[in-house]
Amino acid sequence: MKTRLFIMVCLLFSLTSCNKWLDVELENKVDEDKLFSTAEGFQEALAGVYSQMAGKSMYGQALTMEYVDLMGQYYSYNSVGTAYTYFKDFDYTNSGVKSTIASFWNNLYNCIASANNILNWADKNKGVLGETNRNQVRGEALALRAFLHFDLYRLFCPDVKLSPRAEGIPYNKEFGVALPPMYTVEEVVQLVINDLKEAETLLASDPIVSTVPYTLGTKSDADKYVARMNLYGVKAMLARAYQAKGDNVKAVAYAKEVIESGKFRLLEFASVDQTEALTDVLFSDEHIFSLRNKELKDYSEKLHRDEKKDGATSFKPLPFGSYYNWYEGNNDDVRYSKWFNLGDFMKYYMDNTDAFFRKMPMIKLSEMYLIVAECSFDTDSEMSLEYLNVLRDHRIRNHVHLQYLSKESIQDEMRREYLGEGQMWYVMKRNNLKIETGSSSGDIEPSDVVYVFPMPDAEIEDGHR
Repeated sequence: MKTRLFIMVCLLFSLTSCNKWLDVELENKVDEDKLFSTAEGFQEALAGVYSQMAGKSMYGQALTMEYVDLMGQYYSYNSVGTAYTYFKDFDYTNSGVKSTIASFWNNLYNCIASANNILNWADKNKGVLGETNRNQVRGEALALRAFLHFDLYRLFCPDVKLSPRAEGIPYNKEFGVALPPMYTVEEVVQLVINDLKEAETLLASDPIVSTVPYTLGTKSDADKYVARMNLYGVKAMLARAYQAKGDNVKAVAYAKEVIESGKFRLLEFASVDQTEALTDVLFSDEHIFSLRNKELKDYSEKLHRDEKKDGATSFKPLPFGSYYNWYEGNNDDVRYSKWFNLGDFMKYYMDNTDAFFRKMPMIKLSEMYLIVAECSFDTDSEMSLEYLNVLRDHRIRNHVHLQYLSKESIQDEMRREYLGEGQMWYVMKRNNLKIETGSSSGDIEPSDVVYVFPMPDAEIEDGHR
């Protein structure tokens, strides 16, 4: 039976011509038989998944700078807007919070269904693509399926190191399956790794292999390689997954492979020693995988700035906490000096979109350095210290190298680095850290009560979970 797929495409990634990867918009219902009858149709379907992921209800806002950063304690507990009251208190029984959590679940699984549909048609219409393009399509779709399941694990499962055999989530490997089977937490993480390993093989001839994105003429040229899941995004995700699993040796090996590939480079201060219009506040040369969305400035503005209208002021709903202390008030730290201006958050405020299209970093090179630092801390403290110092050399002018390292100092660096990106909550959960809210009721001890979202009621009732 024919089904119909609604695709909102803001990006088009060509598998045959780099110049056709961007700037295609498709806003109509497309019959699937027709859509998947050409190589371009597969490209459009993949672009539709990236576009949905980049949207406000997913990684454009909700799953990054909004709710996930709220839980990651980036915002001032006592000043957060009333709309976030129950969320900041981790009251997952509140009806509004439950609805928001259910939307995370539904949106992530909808994207997974789209990725599975692409895989289904790539098998069904093998002759349309040819081997090279088919490997590229299947590799990206599998990588996206793994990426999305991994975040479902991070949100809805206990930590795999603490509760490996606890009930996890459904891992949806087929399109059209009404009730995909449940798996234990360790099985979910292993399935993520399995998909990533297959994607790694399929993407062996990814176009990024033959170029160095940051050396290209413009950042938009580079985006043709990194504003999608590419071979090194897969390797970086394997580093993440092995880090989560506690397999530090493999996590370090994959992180180093990405670092040593030469495809990305840490921030050069020259890129921020420019006029405001030419300053790369997103450190684009470090992006391994990012999602483009021209509305990011508007999203951030509504969350992080006061609104003045008709003589009245509505205060920002998510004011930042002690960012002065996070960066020790050091103007030589370019994250502090470039991401904040008189208290206003500037990270997503690029006005010169011709030079720097607005995008949300999903995986950056800096994270690979931090993975090496964290995962080698117990076995090779010198290497851990070396990698953290190298990263800080590219963040802090006149940086004096640290001589001593603690796990806390690595986590402090992560807090400085992941601002606005929705990663700090997962650092806290992975390390089973207490939650320092700054509220009068004191800190919250780590437990699954706060670190694990409840499965949506509809999933429990309809899926007989």
